[in-house]
Amino acid sequence: MKKEIWGFYPPPIGGISIYCKRLAEKLHAMDDGIVMRNFSQSVSRCKGVIDVKNRLVEFLKLPFVSKRIIHAQFTNFYLLALLYLFGWRHEIVLTLHNRRIVLLEGWKRWVVNRLFGRAKRIIYNDPTYTAKLREKYDIDEEKIVLLPTYMAPDESEMKGLTPEIASFIKQHDYSLSSNAHRVINNVFGDLYGLDQLIVLMDRLVNGKHLDVGMVFCISEIFDHAYYNECLAQIERLGLMEHFCFVVNSPVNGFEVWANTDVFVRATMSDMEGVSVKEALHFGTPVVASDVCTRPKEAVLYKTGDADDLFEKVYPLLMERKRVVYTPEVRVEEEVMRIYSSLC
Repeated sequence: MKKEIWGFYPPPIGGISIYCKRLAEKLHAMDDGIVMRNFSQSVSRCKGVIDVKNRLVEFLKLPFVSKRIIHAQFTNFYLLALLYLFGWRHEIVLTLHNRRIVLLEGWKRWVVNRLFGRAKRIIYNDPTYTAKLREKYDIDEEKIVLLPTYMAPDESEMKGLTPEIASFIKQHDYSLSSNAHRVINNVFGDLYGLDQLIVLMDRLVNGKHLDVGMVFCISEIFDHAYYNECLAQIERLGLMEHFCFVVNSPVNGFEVWANTDVFVRATMSDMEGVSVKEALHFGTPVVASDVCTRPKEAVLYKTGDADDLFEKVYPLLMERKRVVYTPEVRVEEEVMRIYSSLC
C-alpha cells in the first residue's frame, strides 16, 4: 500500500513545515516508496516530495486512485473538510498541530467529528489536552497516539547565520531570540507575544540598563497594521537598535536560537513549539508560556503575563548557563510503526 504525507514543505518556514520536511526526509530514507505531497506554493525540488499544482484537483482525484495511507498534517479546516469528502476509501492518519480545532462549532465541528470517526489514527502531542479533545469529539481512545511533533535538525541543514544577524548578536552584551509564524492579533490576543517581548525589552534595556539584542524571526507579517503599531511602540521606547526583525528569510531559525543567550516562546496558543525543542537541543535556555505541555528543561511563565516573563528571563540572562536536552523518542520510527499496523 502506498504511503503519503500530505502537508507543507518549507518555505514558508514554520514549526509545522519544518516538521513535515524532516519527517518526510527521514521516512523516505527508511522507505523510498514513502512520498510527501507538498501543498505549499513553493517548489521543493527535493527527492521524495511531489509538489501539488492544484489543491482541489488533488482531493478530487482521491476516489479514483488506489487505496493508500494518507498522513495529513493540515491545520486548515477547509483542507480537512476536503479530505473528509473525498478521502473515504483511504486509510487516514491525522497529526494535530494546534488546539484551535477544539474551538470549532456547528457544521464545522460536525465535519471534523466525522473525519475523526473515519481516521485510523490521530496523533496528538499533549497528554493534558487529550481529555478536552475527546470531550469535544467522539473519538475512540485507541485511535489516539501521543507522539511529539519535533525532530532534531541534522548537520545537512546547517547554513550559518547571515552576516547581518551575526553582527547584530555580536554588537550586544546579551542576546534573546524568538519567532512567529505570522504577526497577528486575534481572539487569543497577540498570538506570538510580540507585545510581551516589547515590554520585556523595555524593562531589560530601559529598566535594568542592559545592552540586550532581540532577534525576532517571522515567516510572514500578515497583519501589517498591527505590525506597524508594534514598530511604532518600539521606536517610542527607543528600542529600535535593540530589535532585529528577520522576515521571510531562508536563515535557519534553530541556528539563531543556538547563538543567543535565551530563547523566548511567548505564544498565547500552542501545541508544542518546535522552536522550543530546537533551542534546547542546542543548549540554549528557554522561557516559554505555560499554555501547553513543555519539555521539563524549559522555564515556564504565566501565559500573557509580561511581568512574569521578565522575572523568568532576567536571571537566565545573568547566569548564562547552557542546558542539556534529550528528545523522548525517535518520531520517524514510531510513525513507521503506525503505517505498518495499517497495511
